[in-house]
Amino acid sequence: MSNSTPSAIIAAALGSGRAALSEIESKQLLKAAGIDASIPVAAATPEEAADAASRIGFPVALKVLSPDVTHKSDVGGVELGLSSPDQVRAAFDRIRTNLAAKASGARFEGVSVQPMAAPGATELIAGITRDPSFGPMVMVGLGGVLVEVLKDTALRLAPIGPDDARAMLAELRAGAILRGVRGRPAADLDAVVNLLVRLSEFADANPQVREVDLNPVAVYPRGLQVLDARVLLDSNGAESRSIKDPNRAARIENLKRAFAPRSVAVIGDKRMGGYMWLRAMSQLKTKLYSVQIDPNEIPGIEAMGVTNYKSLAEIKDPIDYAVSAVPRQVAPRILRDCVANHVGAIGFFTSGFSETGEELGQRLEAELREVALASEIALVGPNCMGLYSPAVGLRNFPDEKVGEGGDVCFISQSGTHTINFCMQAPSRGIKVNKAASIGNVLVLEAADYLDLMSEDPATRVIGMYIEGVRDGRRFFESLRRAAARHPVVVWKGGTTEAGARATFSHTGSLATSESVWKSMVRQSGAVEVAGLDAMLDAVELLARGPEVKGTRMGLVAMTGGQSVVITDTFASAGLEIPALSESSYEELKTFFNVIGGSYRNPLDAGGTIGSGLHPGGLDRILNILERDPVIDSIVLEIGTGLRAQRWVNHEDELISLLDKLGEFARKTVKPFAVILHPAHVEAIVARAKQLARERNLIAFDSFERAAAAFATAAEYWRHRKGA
Repeated sequence: MSNSTPSAIIAAALGSGRAALSEIESKQLLKAAGIDASIPVAAATPEEAADAASRIGFPVALKVLSPDVTHKSDVGGVELGLSSPDQVRAAFDRIRTNLAAKASGARFEGVSVQPMAAPGATELIAGITRDPSFGPMVMVGLGGVLVEVLKDTALRLAPIGPDDARAMLAELRAGAILRGVRGRPAADLDAVVNLLVRLSEFADANPQVREVDLNPVAVYPRGLQVLDARVLLDSNGAESRSIKDPNRAARIENLKRAFAPRSVAVIGDKRMGGYMWLRAMSQLKTKLYSVQIDPNEIPGIEAMGVTNYKSLAEIKDPIDYAVSAVPRQVAPRILRDCVANHVGAIGFFTSGFSETGEELGQRLEAELREVALASEIALVGPNCMGLYSPAVGLRNFPDEKVGEGGDVCFISQSGTHTINFCMQAPSRGIKVNKAASIGNVLVLEAADYLDLMSEDPATRVIGMYIEGVRDGRRFFESLRRAAARHPVVVWKGGTTEAGARATFSHTGSLATSESVWKSMVRQSGAVEVAGLDAMLDAVELLARGPEVKGTRMGLVAMTGGQSVVITDTFASAGLEIPALSESSYEELKTFFNVIGGSYRNPLDAGGTIGSGLHPGGLDRILNILERDPVIDSIVLEIGTGLRAQRWVNHEDELISLLDKLGEFARKTVKPFAVILHPAHVEAIVARAKQLARERNLIAFDSFERAAAAFATAAEYWRHRKGA
């Protein structure tokens, strides 16, 4: 697409000091970009309007021309269905009078005259906007006056392809209207797809276009027509928040070294904090040093068996990773010392920087950034807990487990969330490979950690807690690359106005609108959750189970009431509970106890399997669901409320059941999980879940959490497969 004519139109407007194009200029711009738009005729007087209408052909529409008006209908600036010169003259006068009455300061430059759109159209809104972090975005939704009432829109980062455009239309709640309902013909979706793709190309090629608003767009069974258009310009173009970093490649290599360090130095640890960082590093498999100049602290450090030095320069071994817990005023000097002594990476536990909003904190943070960018050091944080790599004994909290490496990575702007995830993961059967608490992401951003972890051959699943991103476009590209290789589960903090204020005071992160964020994650192929429990549930299923190939669930409950509730819960999560195949029903009827039970799916199977005490019936039910082609995944409720108390003295019964389920889980190719609700016997059920996970069973606390995890996993795999 040539943008020479669009460039000329944009340059002329900006040259005259205007940031808003008239409707006529806007449509000329669209026409030059290959987007079909009916260009109206400008009329400065009633007679000019009547003459233009006669040339165009009646009926016509008149719209006010004013650089000071955004919504023409709000000021009485639209007249439709005018069928004679006299009606046009009268309409011209009404528009002028209305503008003077409703927007007295607005300039009146006449009206635009254009033919009335043919009846029978579906009205859409389409356009372009530029997010400060993510850049150009394409939008589509239900149009006309309903757009602000229904707010039924879909967004994507530009550029997009036809598949992205179709996915946007599929997201609209009013999508059924476009496909045709109650005898109404379907709209020309191919024409809409083409419009969205061209808008995307236009946005990418013209960074000085800040916003394009096409509302309404009349979509017919064949073709469409842009009825109104508004274009806003920005003489500065798109300003990126990205930090230019010529040393990024070397910095990432130093970050890799930090996750498998030959030696670690802890700087400024104190007795007052219980020597937390030295205790965290106590199981490091390589060399550990302390740097502390306070003579009152040194005896306590040496009593731990750690060699202390007065400066980094005294340490002869190369330091791959350092942790600093010094006051913020000292932090820049510590960073300079690290750079001078060729330390590969440093994590600053120190806080009190931009997140405070104070001038001193902002100045110190800027100084840290300047020093770091002038070197190759990997600066983690500040205001963070740093790195965790259990395979080498590198911890960011003393109670974390060490030992063999795993296949799950976690990135978080919250140190608390990092530690909570890593501490709870082992009890869920989740084995952590690497984790990073990244705080204020001063130099290294979430995208850098994401790239490093996704390229690690040991990685199977990545989880993230993110409050904000500086370079949204780079984050999106990294997220999309990672999600094409592994499931990536994203938990966003600060989605509400109050939460956004809290994120700024926590990590200094700037807010991103919820609609932009959700659209970006969906487009990337990653999936979202809304809390730590949901994160752990989704990661457990994705990391420990096979691919979830669809949404069709085979559900087994122990009582009638539970079978109803489990069905409602899974269906409400967007999952299907289909009727089984006829062959499955034929087999089930040969042994299933229908007195007080049912095998329709869900299977109310308590009477058939005796809450697991009759393994023969349980085996047959599970094997039938395994063979049935209409079932993608299987979930079994283990009734705890009525049985768990018995397990205290008859744990052998529980173990026998779990052994049988573990055997099935090992041989099935379908995702399989059990539900063990804590009920009123939480301690007993906790023991049951431990035994279940020892047998490689995936276990959930409730119907709701299981349904959410399966819906999340199914969404990831559906996008991954391009369905």
